[in-house]
Amino acid sequence: MLNTYIVFILLLLSGLTVNVQAQGRLANLITDAAVQQVVRSLDEDYKNFQVDSRLRFEDKRVQQLYQREKVRAWEKADVDGNGLQDLLITGTHYDNESKVICVLDMGDRLVLEEFSRQFYRYCPVVRIKYEGQQALISYADYDKPFLITQPLDKNDRQEFLLTYRFGGLIEYNPAPTRNIQPDSILYTSHFAYHDVEEIEIQMEPHGRARCRSCEYPVLDESKKKCEDLTTKLADTTQQQLVQLLNYLQPDKLSREYRIGFNHVPYITLHVVYADGRRLQAEDRGGIGAFGLTRLYALLESLRKTQEWVPAKK
Repeated sequence: MLNTYIVFILLLLSGLTVNVQAQGRLANLITDAAVQQVVRSLDEDYKNFQVDSRLRFEDKRVQQLYQREKVRAWEKADVDGNGLQDLLITGTHYDNESKVICVLDMGDRLVLEEFSRQFYRYCPVVRIKYEGQQALISYADYDKPFLITQPLDKNDRQEFLLTYRFGGLIEYNPAPTRNIQPDSILYTSHFAYHDVEEIEIQMEPHGRARCRSCEYPVLDESKKKCEDLTTKLADTTQQQLVQLLNYLQPDKLSREYRIGFNHVPYITLHVVYADGRRLQAEDRGGIGAFGLTRLYALLESLRKTQEWVPAKK
């Protein structure tokens, strides 16, 4: 009888341990200070990030909007679907303007997602929203008014419903297409600041790819250095790109995106699907849509993640 009782207790304790582990290292955070410390520990650039549940900002338009929309300084939810609690946070970073981030518990590490488009936009608004049991992120932002006395214009508000897939936050698609191979992909990017960086990535069926790139000082094109390389993509990489392209919704994407900033990339993307659909985008700034931004990042990463050889002349 005693042995049976001991076994029961051990099983009960084991279940409690598994439950705690399933919630993850963020599950027990209950104060602004604890959440703030986690953020500051993840990235040196965020050592001044502040979390305050009062959500007070110098711009009262932002403060009042957050009050109306019942924004919280931080919320917990399993955003990436791995059974561990993640954090969606609204705070301030260096200046007194609002910034939003998401801290994801990957099990072996914590990952900070920055919502990079907010650095070109204004007043990001985030909330956790559920689709059945699935936790999603409702995200919105605005054009910044020229004058502090101008209201935030509803016509300049852009809204997205996001999920974490393919290594980043992208627009949620409840019914993605399956196994539709791309016939061709053509991606180009041109960026100029002190140096000019140009890249063209062309992909054909069966994972064949070609990458042409050039780099040179803005004021001295005579120092231009170029590469022309080819490769056969690894099967896992090819599969990830195909799955992401099937998750995107071309009919809901615009043909043109622009932001009013200098020194941003000029990106063009042309995708032809095997079923005849086409995805075409001209994206000045590279932040037109979350899914597109994730696709750009995956395509640009190929130069480092794949084995390339010089193209035959």
